[in-house]
Amino acid sequence: MSESARNRVLVTGIGVESCAGATPEELWEALSAGRPALSALQLEQPLPCKVGGVITGFDPREHMSARQVRRTSRFQHLLYAAAMKAWADAGPRTAPDALYVGTGAGGLDEAARLVTELRRKGWARMDRLGLLRLLPNQAAGLVAEELNITGPVLTLSTACASSTDAIGAGMRAVRAGVADVVLVGGVESWMDLPSLAAFCLLDALSRRPAAEAAGASRPFDRDRDGMVPAEGAAVLVLESERSALRRGATVHGEVLGAASTCDAHHPMAPRPDGAVAARAIELACTDAGLDTAAVDLVSAHGTSTPLNDRAETTAIKRAFGSHARQVPITAPKSVIGHAGGACGALESIGVLLAIREKYVPPTANLDNPDPTCDLDYTPLVGRPAPINVAVKQNFGFGGQNSAVVFGAA
Repeated sequence: MSESARNRVLVTGIGVESCAGATPEELWEALSAGRPALSALQLEQPLPCKVGGVITGFDPREHMSARQVRRTSRFQHLLYAAAMKAWADAGPRTAPDALYVGTGAGGLDEAARLVTELRRKGWARMDRLGLLRLLPNQAAGLVAEELNITGPVLTLSTACASSTDAIGAGMRAVRAGVADVVLVGGVESWMDLPSLAAFCLLDALSRRPAAEAAGASRPFDRDRDGMVPAEGAAVLVLESERSALRRGATVHGEVLGAASTCDAHHPMAPRPDGAVAARAIELACTDAGLDTAAVDLVSAHGTSTPLNDRAETTAIKRAFGSHARQVPITAPKSVIGHAGGACGALESIGVLLAIREKYVPPTANLDNPDPTCDLDYTPLVGRPAPINVAVKQNFGFGGQNSAVVFGAA
């Protein structure tokens, strides 16, 4: 399809469930103020990981029937709530044409519960619906059933790049004209003991004490010691310009381009030279029809781990060249922690709000910048800026790299 024939892809609805709040406004308030929404974890057994981004006060019965709640698990509850909010924000219409959801773990927490039941009760007395609470595609299926989505309903699992890839997949469907309206997003609820213990064994999580929860996630800071786990869900409604104009939809922004690459290097560690991650950024900008010098804001993956932050800095330098030292960069995980496969969608909503407000959110806790991370990471205090184009980039285990370019409405 030629550039002139491509459909514009507009964002007409957004919905969130996050540790910073249950609305885009609450999320933006925390991000723009650089106010971490992290807290002490309450675990059944002690772990080196003491802090996380836990969603409090969430009641799935506000969004689902009591029967639905009984038959489903937390990751399904979170995605369903975010999806219904996004759909309501977009306004009434016929059913969406497709749904693309990213998740890294799905209902992995349910696996531990089922194993416990098996050992305690025997297989015949296990929860017969346990499998439906576990399978990663069941959250998307629940949303599809509610909204009568009979087109593609796909669950993508590319670790921490999952929901960023989901946005790219939805963008391509609308751009190509095979869909007018799609839902895209991600969900993660990995605050269960086995998941956290496994990441602790990999020495990937911050070990700061519970009393230092607010300062635990420190992307690009010299004193960072690992990521801070978080749960959450976010959904965006992507719509063709034709459809949005026809019904007079409110537009939050535009998806201009997207791309994905794979390091093909290591199951956990990024390529130190950042070359393949940089290519994802470059390809996303090319897909948007833009030079990287046109980017006004970069929303970093910024995990707060020593290896990833250095590799990402290198990737940004390779992708943006001399512009790397001019473009402001923000690291939202300093505020909302690392929501795994949901992080891309959550952080993309932050990007859309940054474009709308023309404001660069700060990177919280960046008190002592790492000399090897020497770009403008907007330490501690945000600032107004003329943001019209922004890149959201996320990188995951297995060498997964994904980038999306957003534009102003």
